[in-house]
Amino acid sequence: MEHGIPFRIVPGITAGIGGLAYAGIPVTHRETNQSVTFLTGHDATGLIPDTMDWASIAKGSSVIVMYMAMKHIGVIAAKLIAAGRAKDEPMAFVCNATTGEQKVLETTLAQAERDVEQAGLRPPAIVVIGEVVRLRAALDWLGAMEGRVLQNDPLGTRREKDAG
Repeated sequence: MEHGIPFRIVPGITAGIGGLAYAGIPVTHRETNQSVTFLTGHDATGLIPDTMDWASIAKGSSVIVMYMAMKHIGVIAAKLIAAGRAKDEPMAFVCNATTGEQKVLETTLAQAERDVEQAGLRPPAIVVIGEVVRLRAALDWLGAMEGRVLQNDPLGTRREKDAG
């Protein structure tokens, strides 16, 4: 209220949980993980925070959710791979979550930078790394509304067919 502008805080659900859920990706699942780490891909200067302990992040949580990470995804992915994350680990970008312009790109940690560029994706985006990305095959409720029938075991291979 420094300038006399009234405001109020309305508790809500962060995009890192709600936006991913809307795209069919839960941040936790009893079959894949019991923890999740949230972080930003850049600080107020627009740079990757130099205080990030990438080795601890890579080893400490099976699911990583990142805000504002698209700009530096190549460097971030390289740091996580160097710290022990698998190159073929599933990863997803959810751009414009919960809007009519929502786009979801599923990729891997090693292919992320190339795939984002080829897809022409732009921020805003929520980025998630971990096995929970594979659950989207069974939880893509928006795709189901469009007529796709998705069949798979919770962490198995995605098999898609048209309804009808």
